[in-house]
Amino acid sequence: MRNRITVIIPILLLMIMGCGGFEYSPNQYFSGDTPRDINQRNIKRLQEEQGDARIRFILTGDSQRSYKDAEDLVKVINQIPEIDFVLLAGDISDFGLSQEMEWVDKVFSKLQRPYLGVIGNHDLVATGEKAFKRMYGELNYSFVYQGVKFVCHNTNSRETSFSGNVPDLEWLKKEFSPETGVEAYIAVAHVPPGDGDFDRSLEAKYINIINTSPNTLAALYAHQHAYNLFYPGNQHTIPYIVTTGIEKRKFVLIEILNGKLTFENIEY
Repeated sequence: MRNRITVIIPILLLMIMGCGGFEYSPNQYFSGDTPRDINQRNIKRLQEEQGDARIRFILTGDSQRSYKDAEDLVKVINQIPEIDFVLLAGDISDFGLSQEMEWVDKVFSKLQRPYLGVIGNHDLVATGEKAFKRMYGELNYSFVYQGVKFVCHNTNSRETSFSGNVPDLEWLKKEFSPETGVEAYIAVAHVPPGDGDFDRSLEAKYINIINTSPNTLAALYAHQHAYNLFYPGNQHTIPYIVTTGIEKRKFVLIEILNGKLTFENIEY
């Protein structure tokens, strides 16, 4: 028994110690130095720095435990001209710990452009929801950039035991309704429809909301750690794009110009 304790203690210390810091409990979801309201601050910055008529942004996801790859990703993105912002589409953390989210934010804060975090299924374990809300903000939120509304939302149905409440279809329906100053819509979430972690009982209605909204350009996801492109709902005009995990060293570069959306899966 004594030998087992001797082995376990160093492992626990490694799990709860941060880079240059210390978490007193793995369940602690913030400290005095924890960043707050990252999404709100970056949306404000983005809207204050609006560029030309072309929108150019990056879709990536699943930064969980891939800190070195994330550092390389940030360096690559910073070399791409005229990027407006970066979408980090969920699973920022692996175990729902604030320390993990802080590590990722420390890396992504080196981006020359703002980034927005979206809630992933791993971000909801342990005290992850509290940590995410404090650091990034609400699980469902939206912002308008140069006439395009980005609707970021929670699709992690398994984490609520497929209760029928995630995704929140009533909220989504309102967000995808016609709105003054909005010319087009883009859905952003972590788990894509058709995945085993998405509530199948809500799938058809969810797709219908996105596909029948006025001028939806695309729906963007992560979660599956592999690039995927599909067109659900008997249509062939609205792409549902799934980006790879950061550890695969790929991301999706998306452009919107004159109401047309184009995208490219890039390896680095």
